[in-house]
Amino acid sequence: MASPVPDTLKDGRTRLWFASLALLAKAEQVFFSNWSEAARTLDEESIHDLRVASRRLREALTLFSPALPRARCAKALKQTKRVTRMLGELRNADEGFLFFSSLGADERSRCQWEVDQLLQELGREREQAREGLSRRFKELGQQPLRNRLRALRDRPNLFRSREADPFQEFSLFAGKALMERADSVDSLLPGALDEADSAAQHALRIAVKMMRYRLEAVEPLMAEGCPGLRDALKSYQEVLGKLHDLDVFGEMVRERVREGPGREKLLRVIAWRRGGVFAAFLELVHRLPLATAAKEAVAKMSAQEGRPDRPSSLRSPCKPQRQKRGSTSPGCRSADDSGGS
Repeated sequence: MASPVPDTLKDGRTRLWFASLALLAKAEQVFFSNWSEAARTLDEESIHDLRVASRRLREALTLFSPALPRARCAKALKQTKRVTRMLGELRNADEGFLFFSSLGADERSRCQWEVDQLLQELGREREQAREGLSRRFKELGQQPLRNRLRALRDRPNLFRSREADPFQEFSLFAGKALMERADSVDSLLPGALDEADSAAQHALRIAVKMMRYRLEAVEPLMAEGCPGLRDALKSYQEVLGKLHDLDVFGEMVRERVREGPGREKLLRVIAWRRGGVFAAFLELVHRLPLATAAKEAVAKMSAQEGRPDRPSSLRSPCKPQRQKRGSTSPGCRSADDSGGS
């Protein structure tokens, strides 16, 4: 049976089912290309690229699940998430080693012994994680997930979905889907403005990351793209990622370094750096409000197709479903939406 995935797409007027198959195929192609490279080299850059590609594929599956068989999407999501998670241990060891290696002479003063101990431990963990990852790549293999994704694309049932009209124009679906992520970011932002609330900042980081991947999933069909929103999301992701990394490094020190002056010095260094990053985050919030950038991007999507923007309709890409009493609608969320792996 020939694949229904088109080689080229026109624009945002493409029907949802046609666009979803093509864009999902693109995300899949990038993911497996990065998988092959990461399994071959096991270097930091290729592992990072595969982690990003796996998250982009997961977001594409979540985004397009209303127009495709939900059960098949859920199984493909679960398998893709396994890849993301198995890369996490090596990433944390790599980032920790790089951070403590980069400390300056003043920052290392009175805690040099503690830094050296951490670097030795993290160096061993990096090597062990690479050896384990090499085995897991071989054990997992690409083919099972390739087969599941191909079945998802090659055998769509357009008439079983009750969550989204597969024949609606893609730009309308994309605008609603993007605003769904924007609403999530907007609701989490106030809590993240409390410097001491690292959990709120972590949740916002995940939401921003998902919004960025969703934008990147729909942008290929937007005539001019949304460079302003893309750049703003990248800036937020970078600063929130630095905050999260510093929290992880602080936890490493508390768990691995014995109590004493050296431990306290290391924690003060991390706290000082975190204060500077948080100040940059506050400046970014005032300079680049994401809610405004998102609304402007959606208005631009509509304008490109010759339609006036209708903000009141920008809520959810899913059609409301009749629910049994006591049940909750799954909407377009996946089990992945609340996690940070």
